[in-house]
Amino acid sequence: MPVCLYNGRATPMREEKKMLERARGLAAQLSAWRREIHMFPELGFQETHTAALVAGVLDSLGYRTRTGVGRTGVVGERGQGPPVVAIRADMDALPLQEANDVPYASRVPGVMHACGHDAHTAMLLGVATLLARESFPGTIRLLFQPAEEVADDKGISGAPRMIEDGAMEGVQAVLALHVDSFLPVGDVIAEGGPVSAGVDTLYAAIVGQGGHGAAPHRVVDPIYLAGHVILALHGIVSRRLNPFDPAVVSIGSIRGGEVENVIPERVELVATMRYMEPEVQARLHAEVERALSVARALGGDYEK
Repeated sequence: MPVCLYNGRATPMREEKKMLERARGLAAQLSAWRREIHMFPELGFQETHTAALVAGVLDSLGYRTRTGVGRTGVVGERGQGPPVVAIRADMDALPLQEANDVPYASRVPGVMHACGHDAHTAMLLGVATLLARESFPGTIRLLFQPAEEVADDKGISGAPRMIEDGAMEGVQAVLALHVDSFLPVGDVIAEGGPVSAGVDTLYAAIVGQGGHGAAPHRVVDPIYLAGHVILALHGIVSRRLNPFDPAVVSIGSIRGGEVENVIPERVELVATMRYMEPEVQARLHAEVERALSVARALGGDYEK
């Protein structure tokens, strides 16, 4: 008969089947949690409603619960001593208007869960429910992370803020996942090596000298400069990096000017950079600096 390790001893696979049956029995509760979170989405470092829901569930299950970790994060713990295994989910939403016509659509204008963090949080609450009835060696630590999508005014996002507050002290391993709308429902994929890229965000401004649109020869047009910078940024991956090094540079926001006949003083760019290796991260940063410097070569400047 197949066996698995359970509480430090060999136990028939029927124990795993019992766990699976219990998990399936949580389907209605998981859906209710997820829809509650979806209806009341919160941006990074503002997840007070979500954190209160999470803390309430953990308290009811008997977990040792800490709130305000990394500002609005929650940590739940069960068990004693090593090994300490953490399981992590993110809680924040995105600044998007939901267009879905469903009963549980976002009730917060301009904010919605479009990246699946509502599902992640509900899933980890399900894990908490299952493990609350289990006996195991060591400690399980549940990390409900704020601000995965954004950073604070110091440029620091939720994970480093939680680490600063001791969330990772003594942890030997961390388990995490991300939903994927391109996979069939019920499929779970695990691969060797990295499966998600590192991410950095670029905030930059192309600076010129504004003036009247009818006299462009008397100004330094930051929109014109930004056009060249954008081409340079988009050429980084295809022309400046080794083709065997996966990387992405995508510009998500361009803002400049208010009216049709006034050339503005500046154009602001926001972009995301993705990479799999620290060396590629360093090269991306150097090449972004080079791309931005095109503005100076054409008589303008840049800030970042």
